[in-house]
Amino acid sequence: MSETAPSPTTAAPPTATPIAAPRGTAPGPADGLGRRNRLPEIPAGARIELDLLRALCVLHERYLRGIRGGRKIILRACDLSNIDLSGLDLEGADFLGCDFSGARLETTRLCHANLFGSNFTGANLTDADFERADMRGTRLDETDMSYANLLQADLRAGTVLDAEKATDSGPKLPRSGVVSLVGAKLLETDMSEVRMKGANLSQARLLSARLTQADARAASFTRAQLRSVDLHSAQLADADFEGASIDRPTRMSANLIRSTNIAPLPSQNLIEEKLSLHQRWVASDGKLGTRGDFCRQDLSGMDLSGRMLAAALMTDAVLVGTDLTGARLAAADLSGANLMGASLSRADLRGTDLRDACMRGVAMDAARSGELSGTGLKTRTLAAN
Repeated sequence: MSETAPSPTTAAPPTATPIAAPRGTAPGPADGLGRRNRLPEIPAGARIELDLLRALCVLHERYLRGIRGGRKIILRACDLSNIDLSGLDLEGADFLGCDFSGARLETTRLCHANLFGSNFTGANLTDADFERADMRGTRLDETDMSYANLLQADLRAGTVLDAEKATDSGPKLPRSGVVSLVGAKLLETDMSEVRMKGANLSQARLLSARLTQADARAASFTRAQLRSVDLHSAQLADADFEGASIDRPTRMSANLIRSTNIAPLPSQNLIEEKLSLHQRWVASDGKLGTRGDFCRQDLSGMDLSGRMLAAALMTDAVLVGTDLTGARLAAADLSGANLMGASLSRADLRGTDLRDACMRGVAMDAARSGELSGTGLKTRTLAAN
């Protein structure tokens, strides 16, 4: 069940007004009585400029240290997009439903912070510290979370009631609740003991990441790339790995018995045998050998350059990082395949079916496409990126 956070009490204006610290105002005690200089009240939906945030950080540090005149950072639905917050100490701060899209938060400390329902789409979160942060309902699509620390962070579903959509006569409307890491880069990211039930990691790249004892039940890893990921003691019941590329070390560390849609990882010898039989099938016009059937198989990272794969069946195959340079793929069925980062340079793609294939990062320079003479087949490339 998703959890719901209270809505900001003030609706965001149609265009957020930048709020900056008053000129000449230094945060902290103003006199011997401990009174502090006043900073403006910050309404929900306001645009926060960096000078104001730094002033708030000074007061927030005093708050954390228990010094008189301190003030905890509490912002609701505010706009912090596209600004550089790198290196700031925001431990325990409250950013309910805030917009950090496109922002830089390299080495930023957000441990124990309340980030419920915030949007980090496209942000640089390299080496950021989110330990034990409340990240329910956050959006982390296309973020770079390399080396970030998410130890014991809460990434479960959660819903923020959007004050912008409130009306006097009707209830406030909920905003999306499932945590989304679509296309995120997770290089050596520590997600140990993370609670991420139902999270969406479609097309994410998990490279040497740590998810030990993570709760990833019913999470979606569709078309994701998992390389040397530590999944020891992770809960993966009902997790969906359709089209995902999972290397052997990752598989060895995980209990995938109750997970779904895991592509088999065939041996190199079996692949070579299939390729040989398929080549004979093509050369004999179907009289000898066997048509190659690689549907739903994980061929990630293999060298298939220059190989004969014309008219091969490769529906929903996992071909992440596969070298298909110069491969003969005319009339092949690659519909629904995951080709993330693959090379199709100089490949023959005439009449090839690439509908619903993931083509993210695919090299296609000098590839041949179009109609295959004598068949009426044309290259179909409605990609699902």
